[in-house]
Amino acid sequence: MKSLLLLMVTMVFMVGFGYSAEPLRKPFIQVKVDGKPSKTGEVLTVKPGQKLMVDVEMEGGRRDYCKFPDIYADITGTSQILSRGKDGITYQADGKKSEWKLIKEEIRFVADEFLQVKPTDKQSIAEITVSGQNFSQSYLKITIKANWQFTQNEHIKTEGNTAEATIYFKIAGVSDVWFSSQNVQATGIKNDLVFEKLQEVQSACDSIELNFYRLNFAAVQQSIRDLQSKVNTLKATIDEVKTSNPSYKTNVIFVGLPSDYPFSDISALLAIKNIWANLETSLTDQKQQLTKLPATATRESKDELVKIITIYVDWQYRLPENTFKILSRYIPGLTAEKVQMPGNIHFIAEEKTVTNYPQTIDDLNAFLDQRMVQLPEEIQKINTTHTRLQAVRLFDGMLRSYFSSINWAEWKSTRGF
Repeated sequence: MKSLLLLMVTMVFMVGFGYSAEPLRKPFIQVKVDGKPSKTGEVLTVKPGQKLMVDVEMEGGRRDYCKFPDIYADITGTSQILSRGKDGITYQADGKKSEWKLIKEEIRFVADEFLQVKPTDKQSIAEITVSGQNFSQSYLKITIKANWQFTQNEHIKTEGNTAEATIYFKIAGVSDVWFSSQNVQATGIKNDLVFEKLQEVQSACDSIELNFYRLNFAAVQQSIRDLQSKVNTLKATIDEVKTSNPSYKTNVIFVGLPSDYPFSDISALLAIKNIWANLETSLTDQKQQLTKLPATATRESKDELVKIITIYVDWQYRLPENTFKILSRYIPGLTAEKVQMPGNIHFIAEEKTVTNYPQTIDDLNAFLDQRMVQLPEEIQKINTTHTRLQAVRLFDGMLRSYFSSINWAEWKSTRGF
């Protein structure tokens, strides 16, 4: 009877080890935060200053073999397990004694500046303290490296298993936006590869906008193709990260269009163009009035001089806000310093008083003469720029249609339509 029982046990081992072995699972890390299991990629909500105990352990790989030989072992022949556990297994097969054992395990906890990591007496447990600063998201990365050794008589070999896990933390009530630029935002879990691709998308948007300012529409068209390629790469990268880490979550939001500012500049330039066109007649009138003033100052002539100065100052005030910021995008040489009335003359219009009458007349004459020389070229450049900028409407429509068609991310218009 005993012989029959021993034969049945031996057959079970032969079947279990020789024919039913499954591939070892890829090494992974089991994480517990304050005793509660957490998956890699999970985002935990915490409070400033909160302390957490993080307990980790590697599973899968050679540890599967040692803990569950009936499932994962590939031992063949007549076998007998002498001992087994999470750190090793000893068995005898075909008269040979064999052993797998854990000889070294290194555990590392790495966090950003918003988490403080304090080791404990057990290397698998760390105390985490959340910073009191405001932050949108923080992370704790755990890496475990395990070295195993196999011994059978004189034969010895080693094997290494490595696993990584990342847990994210966010402050309750704080936005989880982890990437934000002029045209792109991302919420959810930060990832370095995705971060790099988001930057490339913004760089492509910047290139489109810059080429609009240069009125280089051939380059705009090429930059739009580059943008589409970068957006496709971003999507592919997010998919790859999700494949390797199914718990990874992030949402991409495209904000506005790289044509937003150039598009709004069309109407602004029209207003600038019309106001600039009126300056030629105004300058001629000011020169004529200035020549009628007597060489010797009187109360009336001083008042008249103030009025002449005020005409130009009022023209300046009628210009749209950010006029020179807009002009500098398309006509770099057309600066405020060349157009605006010098401060010493402008001051007279504000204070309504003339201290040095002859000098003020000379300074104003010189300024008006200079403006009359510069004005024709300025008008020509502004008119040409406004005409050529109409092409932005076509590209703006193309960009709007493209971003509206993206179904895996959100697009938010900044123009209300």
